[in-house]
Parts: sequence; structure tokens; C-alpha cells
Amino acid sequence: MVDHNELWAETEELADMIVQAPEIVRYQRAEAQMKAHPRAQRMLERLRALREEIGEFQARKVPPKHYMHLLRDSESLLEELEKIPEVVEFQHAQTAVNDLLQTITRRLAKAVLEKVEDTDHPFAP
Repeated sequence: MVDHNELWAETEELADMIVQAPEIVRYQRAEAQMKAHPRAQRMLERLRALREEIGEFQARKVPPKHYMHLLRDSESLLEELEKIPEVVEFQHAQTAVNDLLQTITRRLAKAVLEKVEDTDHPFAP
């Protein structure tokens, strides 16, 4: 039986390996470049504020016709953001990181399932 502390330590080692993956390095570089872009940062701050306002309206179940202007502003801002190369690169890098983490999760789950299926089950007939 594995000690949980040992399992957590192994998890930390795996995390250290993942952080060194090219996808993570690319993500960190893209994030730094995007954060260094003042216009993109102002637009992102405005987008966050708009989304928060929209969320408040939705939480109060206000019909969209009353905040349609916010939805249009949000869409327009997103379109502008997607024209900034640093933002586009960040989005691609973020997608690559998500794909990497999903692949790791699937492979880990598959490996565990295979090991469980290979062992004798004490409750099997």
C-alpha cells in the first residue's frame, strides 16, 4: 500500500517535469509578452469588467434586451483583441497547455485503470 505522502511527493515531481515541457515554456513566454502589451491589458481589463456586469445581470435573471449593449461591447472588444498578435499567441499557447494536461490526465487514468484491471479483485467470484 502506498503512503499518501509518497504519492503527493511523486505528484510534485511530475508537476516539475510538466512545467519544463515546451508547451508550458511557450505559454509563459506568451503570457509575459501579452502582459507587456499595454493596449491589450487595457482591453482585457475592460472585457473583465463587461463580463462581470453581464454576469450580474444574468444572475438577477434580467432579460438580455436590457444589457444587449454590454454583450455587443464585449463581442466587439473580443474581436479587437483577436487582432493583436500577442493575444493570439497567448490563446494558442493556452490551448496547447490545456491539450497537454488533458492528454496527461487521460494517459494517467488509462494506466491506473489497466493496473486495476490486471490485479485480482478480492470480491471477484
